Amino acid sequence: MGVGFAGAFLGGLAALLSPCAAMLLPSFFAYAFGSSRTRLLGRTGLFYLGLLITLVPLGLAAGSLGALLATHRSTLALVGGIILIALGLLQVLGVNFNIPGFRSGGGTGPIAVIALGAVYGLAGACTGPLLGAVLTMAAVGGSPLYGALLLAMFGAGMVVPLIVLSWVWDSASLSEKLRPRPLSIGPITTSVWGLVSGILFIVLGILFLTTDATSALGGIFDARQQLKLETALGNFAKAIPDIGALVIVAAVVGLILWQVRKPRGKDSEQITDDADAH
Repeated sequence: MGVGFAGAFLGGLAALLSPCAAMLLPSFFAYAFGSSRTRLLGRTGLFYLGLLITLVPLGLAAGSLGALLATHRSTLALVGGIILIALGLLQVLGVNFNIPGFRSGGGTGPIAVIALGAVYGLAGACTGPLLGAVLTMAAVGGSPLYGALLLAMFGAGMVVPLIVLSWVWDSASLSEKLRPRPLSIGPITTSVWGLVSGILFIVLGILFLTTDATSALGGIFDARQQLKLETALGNFAKAIPDIGALVIVAAVVGLILWQVRKPRGKDSEQITDDADAH
């Protein structure tokens, strides 16, 4: 199946129906608590950056890295699970390091969000036939850059549900209703959201370890239904040229940024600062 940018994007979106979707909601909640509208979208962007760290190298060298991923999948799942559990424990314990971006006592820091995205990308690398078509195009297309862009579009499709969740979260003003509170448990000083986020990281790490990076889980669709859907999406995407797909994605990104920059009061924008202070 030939595939372009539109097919790659739709393939990433179809990952919502695959086993890796089990990580979607916990991943979002792991970094959403205590975030203002701007910070929430920024963290979703960092999550996408983590996805790119995992997926883009597959496009740059699809043949060799794809085989390497398949051969050492269990090892990568072990490493990814351990990283998530370690980050979760640091957040639960309120441990802070003097490292820019590593902030656990008041919630989920940027480094942890990027790591979460990278691990989610590893889980997403087990999805259906459209990803296989993307990797095939990347391997035989003769252009490593084009292959990398295909995987970046695939990752963009994977992150769309998180953008929708961010919009719902902000529309319901949950960051204003769920204000962060400091929390002390014996010698441990953290915050409620640091504790919740840390527990979610630990749960995701355990899930990753016990399900071979979610591949042992079932998706919303069975394999035949997933194949039928992704084949239909691939055929539909053939009619959309690459430049058209890029224009559509750019327009959507512009709309999102315009919405984020709309003023909405000072309180909602100060919530994360309050969280980071604890």
